[in-house]
Amino acid sequence: MYSLEQIGKGLRRPAMAKREIRQQYQQMQTVLPHDVGIQGSYRTGNIGDRALGRTFSGQLTAMGYRPRTFGKNIEYSRAPVHVLGGGGVLHDWYGTDHLRRRLNFVSEGDAVIGVGVPGFKTDEGRELIRSGLANVELVTVRDEWSRDRLAPHYDGDIHVTACPTLIRHDPDVPSTGRTGVNFRRWFHLDPDVMSYYFDYDDVTDFDNARERYLETITRLCEELDDPVFIPFHEKDETFAHEHLDIEVLPYEFSVKKTLERVSAVDRMVATRYHSLVFAVICETPALAIAYEPKVSSLADRVGVPSYRPHTSIPVEFGSIANRDELRRTAERNFRLLDDACLSD
Repeated sequence: MYSLEQIGKGLRRPAMAKREIRQQYQQMQTVLPHDVGIQGSYRTGNIGDRALGRTFSGQLTAMGYRPRTFGKNIEYSRAPVHVLGGGGVLHDWYGTDHLRRRLNFVSEGDAVIGVGVPGFKTDEGRELIRSGLANVELVTVRDEWSRDRLAPHYDGDIHVTACPTLIRHDPDVPSTGRTGVNFRRWFHLDPDVMSYYFDYDDVTDFDNARERYLETITRLCEELDDPVFIPFHEKDETFAHEHLDIEVLPYEFSVKKTLERVSAVDRMVATRYHSLVFAVICETPALAIAYEPKVSSLADRVGVPSYRPHTSIPVEFGSIANRDELRRTAERNFRLLDDACLSD
């Protein structure tokens, strides 16, 4: 119950009341009975992360389980099975507190499913991985890059699968005949972070690399046929308005709407990882800007060209190959999880 004073404040400040109601609803959801708790960054405003959360919930529900997704409030989960679900979550580039919390969630013998592994630069981070994963029943990673980064610090089996979101279906909306583009702000992190975690050892002047990237995406938009910007985060929309002179679709925190937008274009220039994932789902010919190894890894698996952000990038699209095979590989995440942790 709320006091009269609290109700009065809510009437005077509707945005505050809306935020409080949303927080109460999310907390209520976490304490509802569930037999699988799934932890990830699903409420950050990133469409890719939201797609992961929705995919885990939908697939596990279809399999007959009662899942609940969690962001930070993992202490509310009393489920017998905990899953660290998707995203590039295993790393220590901004400290180890977040890594410790994630590993604590699955340290009693549960599962890490479809994750990315940028790596562990610190001794503390590497030791956390060794101890935190020691009793985990199952580990699957979304690509070979992640397996290679994890293997030196984990003795168990590592199954290379694919991003769980790839099990989703193309909404198959009518074509607009346009070229979709997604660019994100980049070269803003500490050079040490970018060199170690994202394989930029060859870059010595990050300010120059940033300028080359901005020049390249401007040129691409000038050369593309009827480009339209598709944001996967509200920051994408801000970045596009600041640097590009093309139509920018309004950001919507909707997996369905964003997937329909990608399905509607005839080609896709994909920078964010999940903008390429969505292009694969929709079999939209793509050109990938590989700002991280995860993007080039997926581009290689589906046979589309990929280029580093600060290099010369031609207007060259590739048709999506192996979509059905990659979908089956992504589905394997859930078969393995069912066999290892869920089935009696």
